[in-house]
Amino acid sequence: MKTINKLSVLGCIAILAGCSMNSQPSNAGSTRTVYREVAIEAPAQPVPGVVEYVWEEPMIDVIDVPPGLDPEGHYYRRGHQSVVEVRQGRWRHYDSKN
Repeated sequence: MKTINKLSVLGCIAILAGCSMNSQPSNAGSTRTVYREVAIEAPAQPVPGVVEYVWEEPMIDVIDVPPGLDPEGHYYRRGHQSVVEVRQGRWRHYDSKN
């Protein structure tokens, strides 16, 4: 009987000691570090002093040329269409404010 009482007392102590322990190990003096990925999207600022240019296509027009003598009056030409360049292509300074 004494053995059963001793075993039951030891069992109760073991159960109570097991329940009182923390389920997580304690890290005394250490801090927990949490890392997060943060994406910040902002338009890129141009470096001061850098000039940015864009290409402007040339302005053209298609015209009908009537039949007749050429401008000098030497020979006859048939009616046709001709491509005329109104404005040449050029590099233009890019203004981001527009």
